[in-house]
Amino acid sequence: MAKRHSLKSTLLLLLLLPFLLLALKRIIDIRKGAAGVPAFIVIDTRGSQGPVNTAFWQNFSQGGEEPRDMVGPVSSQVRSLRPQLIRVDHIFDYYNVFQSPGSYNFNELDTVINGILQTGAKPMLSLSYTTPQMAQNGQNAGEPKNWADWYDLVRATAKRYSIDKNISGIYYEIWNEPDLFGSWHYAKNPNYSTLYVQSARAVTEGAGNTFFKVGGPSTTALYSNWLKSIFTTAQNNNVRLDFISWHKYSKNIGEFEKDYLKLNELLTSYPRFSRIEKIITESGPNSEPDAIYDNHYSAVHLISLVTKMYGKISRLFTFELVDGPSSRSDLSTGWGILTHPSKGGQPKPRYQALQFLNQLQGQKLYHSGDGTNVSSLSVQNGSVTQTILVNFDPQGVHTETVPVNYRHLSSGKYRLTVNTFSGPSRTKNVTVTTDTLSEILFLEPNTAVLLELSPIY
Repeated sequence: MAKRHSLKSTLLLLLLLPFLLLALKRIIDIRKGAAGVPAFIVIDTRGSQGPVNTAFWQNFSQGGEEPRDMVGPVSSQVRSLRPQLIRVDHIFDYYNVFQSPGSYNFNELDTVINGILQTGAKPMLSLSYTTPQMAQNGQNAGEPKNWADWYDLVRATAKRYSIDKNISGIYYEIWNEPDLFGSWHYAKNPNYSTLYVQSARAVTEGAGNTFFKVGGPSTTALYSNWLKSIFTTAQNNNVRLDFISWHKYSKNIGEFEKDYLKLNELLTSYPRFSRIEKIITESGPNSEPDAIYDNHYSAVHLISLVTKMYGKISRLFTFELVDGPSSRSDLSTGWGILTHPSKGGQPKPRYQALQFLNQLQGQKLYHSGDGTNVSSLSVQNGSVTQTILVNFDPQGVHTETVPVNYRHLSSGKYRLTVNTFSGPSRTKNVTVTTDTLSEILFLEPNTAVLLELSPIY
């Protein structure tokens, strides 16, 4: 009986063996995937790709926290970040622009725009929203009951700032999150295509021959059907579409990269728009208020996002500049890189992350070897080779030993400085006898460093 039982067990094991091996392989594959691709950074110190585009990350969105100017009171702090574009929404329903058909009061919005200009930035105006007085359904952000009134309002707004105020380089973004606010649709009523055509034509007429850009749809995420619709709408109606925009919040930076790949694939069907500006007009690790916006995590997330997405899209906007008011005592509150003025307008970690990034100046260098978690950005700043190296892991557990290899160096003595974000710096002298220098850096989870390699004369 024992032998017969043993034989049965052996036969059962043989039958199950292929399935057990397959399961084991799956476990190994999963573990490999979790580990990701390690980085092996190679920097060509003579491989210039033109000036580094710091304007890629020097853009900010201010949400509708309060119906007043939120940028002006912190303009000096923002100015030091060298902002290029500052986006504001709720420009019609918050600032009492529309009084009645053909009658507008721009005084409150002027104050907001002046606050942006004080920082040295240009405005991006998110043309939103209809007031209940203007909407068919009597609700905020509803479809206009009279499209002529909406057209005239948008035309007057573009004329006010592009011509009367003579602000060159304004970006006019048509609506904010139309799939959410007003429940617009790409294929049925209320129809965003109608909204886009009316608004784009009004902006073009109002701004005249000045330099401006117009685009959209500024959806809550990158949706292929929305983009197909706006490409087709712009082409069929012969209206300007200078940029496309969307929002993205995720702790997983790989999700941002997936959107980029999806967009590139989609654009192959629309060759007319192959070189269109691609802009994420709101970004961050979480679309909801979160304690991470007040700590180191969000800062390293931003540095990683910049290094991962640089050169793939045109501009990245950080949401947001200033926290809204709150009675919560456990948070500085919300998404801001600065606390609310009632709490001193104090810089938070993402503010310091932007200062860290702004140290990069000069000529962008060719580099290769970024990994799943570790990414980099290198420039030649005069005689100094600068490299930002960041290790970001949403789970905060990944460590990595990273080889960094400099190519095409002249022989001689160099000083290598490792500046840790929110941490200490260390320096050592090295001698290069060939044209190559190799260094090994150990990066703890969610850390960033700025490497500076400079010749010693």
